[in-house]
Amino acid sequence: MTLKKGNAPHLRQNERIGMRSLDVLIVMIPLCIFSSVYYGIRPVLLVLAGMVTAVVCEALCSLIGRRRLSLSDGTAAVTGGLVGLLMSPASPYWMPAIAAAFAILVAKMPFGGAGRNLFNPAAAGMAVVTLCFSGLLFLYPDPGLSTPLPLNTTAGIITEASPAAQLASGGQSVYMWSTLLPGDFPGPIGATGIMVLAACALYLFSRRTASPLITLPFLLACAASAALFPRVPGGWQNSVMLELCSGYLLFCGVFLLNDSVTAPRHWLGRVVYGVLAGVLVMALRYYGRFEEGACFAVLLVNAFSPLIDRLCWRLVNIRRLSRQGQKR
Repeated sequence: MTLKKGNAPHLRQNERIGMRSLDVLIVMIPLCIFSSVYYGIRPVLLVLAGMVTAVVCEALCSLIGRRRLSLSDGTAAVTGGLVGLLMSPASPYWMPAIAAAFAILVAKMPFGGAGRNLFNPAAAGMAVVTLCFSGLLFLYPDPGLSTPLPLNTTAGIITEASPAAQLASGGQSVYMWSTLLPGDFPGPIGATGIMVLAACALYLFSRRTASPLITLPFLLACAASAALFPRVPGGWQNSVMLELCSGYLLFCGVFLLNDSVTAPRHWLGRVVYGVLAGVLVMALRYYGRFEEGACFAVLLVNAFSPLIDRLCWRLVNIRRLSRQGQKR
């Protein structure tokens, strides 16, 4: 079987990078619809604000740098959509725009554009708004509101502590399986629909756009940490449930860690990458400044991704060569 060389970051077999981007854009639709059921059209507009800003910034960088426009690959729209989905439904429209602009102008285009960035652009954009505007980013409206969120302002809306905030404060959580699985709790636009996210993961796995070798070890590492070091009373089952469903941990495991540019290529490297990311996410939850710092964990494992890939490749191939030598 011959492999046809494609644009960075990977070899492809009659498959364009645009197809991967299209898969991610497709699964963004049900996540937006899910959030709009609770909050109206405002979450959709926030996601669109991130997407439009990312596309415009990439087009401007291409024109200024006299590069060929590469918007057809869809990576800019994916980056903007991801930062939009990680916003609070009550976030101002300029917040996803700032995150998307930083993602494209600082974390992507200076390194050469699609396929050459060292860090996940969406994670970098989220890291900036987390550091600068955490008070607005983690301010979540009550999903039980009887009316949609206003489009022009969210001043005076009823807010509610998210499960991640309750875990960070060390208080008793009021959320149970019956509340968490249907997504009836405050959180980011694209991270509260737990069952929808699970369906998105299965779709992306079937399309080989996301790898279960990354997502499943990541979730297992997070679950093990939650079981061994619970932050809430009620047994390890309650701790695991709350940790996995709160914040954007599950979203991170499905989308951010499966970026084909920054994730390892080797199967063992992907497993190690997922486990390391899970450990870092939980460490930042236990000792970090914010209720959710998964974006920082993603950036950290991105830095070690090439090293993990090389070491795992050598380990597997050294064992294979030694076995072949013994047979001879």
